Amino acid sequence: MSVRAATTSDELKRIVARGSRLTGGRISSMQRVDDNYVIDIAFAELAEPGADSDLLPPLCNPPILDCTPDLTTLSYLHEPAVLYNLKRRYEQRMIYTYSGVVLVAMNPFDPVPLYSAEYMARYARKEPGHEVPHLFAIAENAYKGMVTDQRNQTIIVYGESGSGKTTSAKYIMRYFAQAHHADANDKEMSTVESQILATNPVFESFGNAKTTRNDNSSRFGKFLDIKFEQHRMHQKIVGGRIRTFLLERSRVAYQPPTERNYHIFYQLLAGAPDELRAELRLNGEHASWQAFHYTRQGGEGCGTIAGVNDAEDFAVTDASLGLVGIGDEQRAAIWRTLAGILHLGNVTFSGTESTGSYVDSSAEAEFGMAAGLLGVEEHRLRQWLTKRQIVTRHDHILAKVNKAQALVIRDSIAKFIYSRLFDWILGPINASLLPTSVDEKATRFVGVLDIYGFEHFDQNSFEQFCINYANEKLQQNFNHHVFKLEQEEYRREKLENWTFIGFQDNQPCIDLIEGKPIGILSLLDEESRLEQGSDRTFTEKLYRQFVDAGSTVASAGSKRVAGSTPAAVAAAAASAADVSYFRKPRFSNTAFTIRHYAHDVTYEGDGFLEKNKDTVPDEILELLCS
Repeated sequence: MSVRAATTSDELKRIVARGSRLTGGRISSMQRVDDNYVIDIAFAELAEPGADSDLLPPLCNPPILDCTPDLTTLSYLHEPAVLYNLKRRYEQRMIYTYSGVVLVAMNPFDPVPLYSAEYMARYARKEPGHEVPHLFAIAENAYKGMVTDQRNQTIIVYGESGSGKTTSAKYIMRYFAQAHHADANDKEMSTVESQILATNPVFESFGNAKTTRNDNSSRFGKFLDIKFEQHRMHQKIVGGRIRTFLLERSRVAYQPPTERNYHIFYQLLAGAPDELRAELRLNGEHASWQAFHYTRQGGEGCGTIAGVNDAEDFAVTDASLGLVGIGDEQRAAIWRTLAGILHLGNVTFSGTESTGSYVDSSAEAEFGMAAGLLGVEEHRLRQWLTKRQIVTRHDHILAKVNKAQALVIRDSIAKFIYSRLFDWILGPINASLLPTSVDEKATRFVGVLDIYGFEHFDQNSFEQFCINYANEKLQQNFNHHVFKLEQEEYRREKLENWTFIGFQDNQPCIDLIEGKPIGILSLLDEESRLEQGSDRTFTEKLYRQFVDAGSTVASAGSKRVAGSTPAAVAAAAASAADVSYFRKPRFSNTAFTIRHYAHDVTYEGDGFLEKNKDTVPDEILELLCS
C-alpha cells in the first residue's frame, strides 16, 4: 500500500511509526515525490489493537479470511486487502479467485495441470471440489443459465495485455465442446465441436503476434456465439458464429522493435514444403524471415519465439483451415496472397521531387513477383504505385508522387489486402460452422468475447487509443454489474450491516472520447474531413478544447475557495484533478495524455489522421477488384 504524507517531520514520524506497528517494522520503500513522501507499506495480518484510526484506515482482515476464494467475503474490502489476498493465493498456486460473479485470473506464465478431462467432469457433474474458483465454473454457470433460465449468456474475457485472455478463451471453448454431450456414452466430439476448436489455431495464426508484453498477443477482437439445441436430456452444440473487429492493420507494414508481424507470415516461411516454396518464390535468398521488410523490422532475433516451432504450427494451421471448410484451392490462394504481400513489402522507389517516383531497378524482380502472386497487371500496379489521380470537375489528372508517398501507397495496399483476406477467411468458416438450416432452428447460445487487453507502451498511437477506448467500455460494464446492480439489490433488500462502496465511475473518460459534438473522436473525424487537416492541427484543437477549458475550471475553483482554509483549498484542488481526464504533456506539442481507468496513457498524435482515414485510392481498389 502506498501512503502519501506531508513533509513535516512530526507527521512523517507518525506515518512511519504507524506503518511499523501494522507491518512488524517492514516498510518496503520510501521515496520523495514532489513535495511529499510516498511510503510503500507491506502490511501484516493483524493491526495493533488500539492503534490510531485517524491516519490510516483499518487494513487487515481476520486470519480466518486469509486466502479466501471470494473477495466479496472480506470484512475490509479495499485495494491493499484485495491485492494481498490475490498475492497469497498466487503464492499457493491458486490462480483463480472470485469477486462475486467475476472471476479474477492471475497469469502463471507457466503450464498448470488444471484443464484435464477430470477437471471438466468435476464442474460439469458438480463433483467434490467444484466449488473451487475456476474458468470451468464460469463456463458451467453460463451453460446452466442458458438451460435453466432459457436465456442467452455471454462470457467477457478482458484484462491487461499479456494477462492470458486468449488462453482463457480457448479453455472456455474447449469446455463447451467437451464437457457436455447429448449422449452420455459418447465421449467423442462432434464435427461441429471439432470445427469450433479448430478456429483457434486459424485465428491465432492470422490475428495474433508477438509484442513486447506477450508472445501470442491477440491483435483483434473476437466474439464467438456457440449455438445449442435440445437433444434428449442435454443441450447439444449444433453450430457457431464468429464476429471479428478492430484488426490491427498497421502491423502488416510496421512492427516496433522486438515485435513480430502476424504469426502466419513466419509459419509460411518456416513450414511451406519445397514445391509450395518454389511456386511462391520463397526459396533461395527469400527462404527466411530476414529476407523481407515486413517481417524483419523488429530487429535481430525477432523472427523466432522461444519454445515455438513455426514449421509445426504451419502444418496445424493448414490442417485447421481444411477442417473449418476451406478447401485446397482456397488455401493455395491464401498462401499466394501472403507471399505477394511479403514481396510487395520489398519494393522500393527512387526519383526526385521534379521527376516523381519510380520502382527502383534493384526491386524490379520483387515487383514482378508481387504482381504475379497477387494476380494484377504489372503496368497498372506500377502506375498507381507511383502516381495518383486527381478528379476535377471536367477531367481526371495524373499527378506524380514522391518516394515517401509511394511507400505509403505500397503499405496501404498491403494492409488493405491482408485485412480483406482476414475478413474473407471468416466467410467459409461461418458457413461451415452454422449452415442456414441450423441458424433458423437454434435460438440459444453462449457467447465468448475475447478482446484486446488494456495497452500502455513507451510509444502509444491510434491503435492503443482504440484498444483502450474499447476497454473503457468493458470496464463500465464491469462497474455496472459489480457495483451498481449489486448495491441496488442490497438497497432494495434494506440490508442493515451494509455500507455503500464507492467506486471510480469512468463515464467522464468515455464522454471525453466519444462525446458529441465535442469529443476526441468527433474532433478527429472533423479534422480528417478537412483538406488541410493534419496531426498537428488535430492535437492543437484538442489542447484548445480540453486543456484551456480545464484551466478555466481550475481558475474558477480557486476563486471560490479564496480566503478558505488550506484544507479547503487542497480539497478543491483534488476535486479539480479528479475531473481532469485530459492533459497536455509538458515537453510535447504533438502528444496528449488521457487518464484511463487503469493508467494514464500518453498518445503520440503523429499518424492519427492517416490511420483514422485508412483509405486506399479508388484506382487501387479497382485494380485489385479486377
